[in-house]
Amino acid sequence: MAALQAKAGNRAVTTAIQRATVTSPGPETTDEVRASSSRTPEAAASSASGQAQGEQQQDDAARRKQAAEDEAKDLKKQAGTAALTRADAEAQMWRKTGVAAAARKEATAAEGEAVKSRDKTDAAERQRAEAEGRERDWAVQVEEAEKARSAAVTTVSDRTGDETAAGKRQAEAREGLADAEAEVQRCTEEADTAAKELAAVEAEVERRRKKAEATAKELADAEAEVERCTKESDDAVEAHRRAEASLEALASAEDEAQKQAKQAAEAAHAAVETWATAVTAAKEQVVDLQRKAEKRQGKVEAEEDRQREAEAAVRERAGAVTSAEKEVDDAQDVLRKRSDEFAAATRAREDAETTLTTREETKAAAEQQVSRAAADRERQENAKAAAQQEVARFEATASAHRRVEKDAREAAGAAARVRQQAGQDEAAAREGATEATKRAGEAAGQTEQTEQTAEPEKPGRLKRFSKAFGFTNLKKMGDPGDTVILRGTAPSGAAARAAASDAHRAPAFGTPSQQVFESSHNFGITALGLGNDSRGLVSALKTPKDTQGSAAHQADKDKKGKSAGVLTNATMLAGDGMKVGGGAATKSGIVEGVTAAGEGVGVTTGLFSVGIGAREGRAIHLTSQKRDALKKHALKDVEAVRTRTLQVVLDRLGAVNAELVDKAAAESGSEAGPTAEQIDSLDRSRAEVASLRTELREHLASAQQYAIHKQDNKIIKRAVSLGGNVVRTAGGILVVITLAGTLATPAAPAVGATGAAVLGGLAAYKGGKGGYKRAESVRHPDKWRRTTMAQGDTEFTEAGEEQKGSGWRAALEAVKVTKSIEQGERQLRAQEIYALAAGPAVPVGRNVPEDIRAEARGLLLDLKCDPARRNENAKEWSDSLNDPERQEDWEKYIAKQLAS
Repeated sequence: MAALQAKAGNRAVTTAIQRATVTSPGPETTDEVRASSSRTPEAAASSASGQAQGEQQQDDAARRKQAAEDEAKDLKKQAGTAALTRADAEAQMWRKTGVAAAARKEATAAEGEAVKSRDKTDAAERQRAEAEGRERDWAVQVEEAEKARSAAVTTVSDRTGDETAAGKRQAEAREGLADAEAEVQRCTEEADTAAKELAAVEAEVERRRKKAEATAKELADAEAEVERCTKESDDAVEAHRRAEASLEALASAEDEAQKQAKQAAEAAHAAVETWATAVTAAKEQVVDLQRKAEKRQGKVEAEEDRQREAEAAVRERAGAVTSAEKEVDDAQDVLRKRSDEFAAATRAREDAETTLTTREETKAAAEQQVSRAAADRERQENAKAAAQQEVARFEATASAHRRVEKDAREAAGAAARVRQQAGQDEAAAREGATEATKRAGEAAGQTEQTEQTAEPEKPGRLKRFSKAFGFTNLKKMGDPGDTVILRGTAPSGAAARAAASDAHRAPAFGTPSQQVFESSHNFGITALGLGNDSRGLVSALKTPKDTQGSAAHQADKDKKGKSAGVLTNATMLAGDGMKVGGGAATKSGIVEGVTAAGEGVGVTTGLFSVGIGAREGRAIHLTSQKRDALKKHALKDVEAVRTRTLQVVLDRLGAVNAELVDKAAAESGSEAGPTAEQIDSLDRSRAEVASLRTELREHLASAQQYAIHKQDNKIIKRAVSLGGNVVRTAGGILVVITLAGTLATPAAPAVGATGAAVLGGLAAYKGGKGGYKRAESVRHPDKWRRTTMAQGDTEFTEAGEEQKGSGWRAALEAVKVTKSIEQGERQLRAQEIYALAAGPAVPVGRNVPEDIRAEARGLLLDLKCDPARRNENAKEWSDSLNDPERQEDWEKYIAKQLAS
């Protein structure tokens, strides 16, 4: 790395020397040198001693030049070191001013909280005193309530005694009443019993009277029956007498009449006997009934005696009941009186108890108020203690933050002073390097003049011709025609030949002569591509292993890409040669040659298509990884926009940082601490720096999104190319199969035409896009103008009004396929990415903050601009980004990595 820096420094010094030599007069003019070279040998011999003296002077000049170059190199290194120190000090100053601002904010907040806590302490003390006063007042009320409660307790005790005595008297009256009621109950029960006995006797008398009456009735009936039977008996006797008289009267009558009279007399006699018996029986019944009636009458009389006795007992028991009821009434009167006395005593006792309860509640309420007041007092005491602790804590916190603020201000001031000193050292080193370079140029004037005049220069036209018509440009100029043939005329010619062959007539398009011409053009362009890839591969293989930087990365890429290109172009070249041979064989009528050439073309087409497809697949895989890494590390906390010119933002950030440095240095130098105006001024500067830092990160986010977009485009293009080559491989295989006779359909030309259309469309898109960009670079030359300082610039000028190019010039520029766009969007994005990632020793990266520079370098790693691919270690990689003379190399390198 040091060697490369030395080489780069030497190249810059040499350039300066050459410029100095051209602009300043040397000891000899060119004409004098030419004249000295045309002198005769004799004159040269006579001036040998003068030549030796001149050589001595040249050696001295060379030593002075080398010393000046070494001094310039050392001073540049010192300038780079001072720039790093300045950037580190600036970053330290930014961090420490941030810490101081945060600590100041925290300290102010803590002091405010301490004031609030003191207010809380005072309020708690006031409330504590109030609570203590309430506690004393309620304690007095508790004492008074206790006295009243004691009196109420005595009253309750007295009233309870009265109530107890009244209760005893009431109980005695209740017992007397109970005894009287029991006596009434007993007498009532006895009266009831007597009444029941009287009722039973009366019922028995009634029953027996009814039986006597029944017996009397039966006796009357029996007597009536006796009388009737007697009458009937008398009638029967009378009838018997008349019958006997009739019998006696009929004694002289006929026998029959006698017989009837006799029967009638017998019947009457029988009736007399019957009625005599009935009379006797009736009389006996009457006698029985008379005895029975007498007996029953006696029982009735006896029962009537009992009834009278029962009635007397009932009357006696009724008198006893009346007397007992009177005693009950008297006992009830006594009980009512005693109950009234007891109720009065109870009410008096309840009133006393109510009064006692009221006194107790009053006391409890007073005690509760005392407890509340005491709790409130204790709570306010605790609140006061807590507030005092908060005051102490917040004061301690504020004091700690003030110490942090002071330390941070001192550290920021120290960093600011270091930054100022480093800036002065950097400026002095750069000025010294410029002076040393100037002295080296002056010292090299004599030694370089002779060599410059002695070297023959190539004519300008020859240089321009060799550049315009070199292998690379010839390949570019031939590529459009090659694309038209491969993707247009050749596939359509093959289809026309196939159609003509099916119709058994000569083709009107795609004739053998046309085929030979087209294939020859393809052969030539492929040969140029093979030559270019071979030269690139050889150059890459010759690159020394210790090569570093973009050259090392490019050499590694060329070893892979150019070797694959050599193989692919060699295969394509063989196929194009077979096409030429096949066309010639067709013209000569050699059928076998045509078939063999066709099979060879099909095989080579399949081979190089497979190779290109594999390369495209690998490119898609690697690009996807690259895109995923970019997306993973994309900035999400800022918007991806570019609102202002990047260099304007950087310059303003540098100016504000310088103001911030001066303010931080002045603030830390004050013993009394910063004033409010100084704090406000510093905070305003920090706020503007923060806003500018956000703008830088927005630029970086925009660059990240652009890089992701480019990778997406690359994946799409590669995928289309992969698909076209897959189709083209299938077409080559079908060509071989068709020529072998196993397939008679026109599938091979159709598939080939499809692949050609896909690849031709991709080529047309690329060519059209390139032409559009070239036309835009003329039509709108300031559209993608640099927004940062270029290598060697010390100032940046904003673009003025855009001068648009003419339409015909833009159209002419669009068809210049050999010309690359020097300043497009990709180059602009690469320049902005480098500006944000460059070290502080590079003018364009002088004002970039360290953290944003680290993020930008992270983007470089995602773009595969990492140290490993550049054959560098981390320090060498960082040093290369901090080298002002490598700015152009880095910008071109980043632009290549952004390419799609």
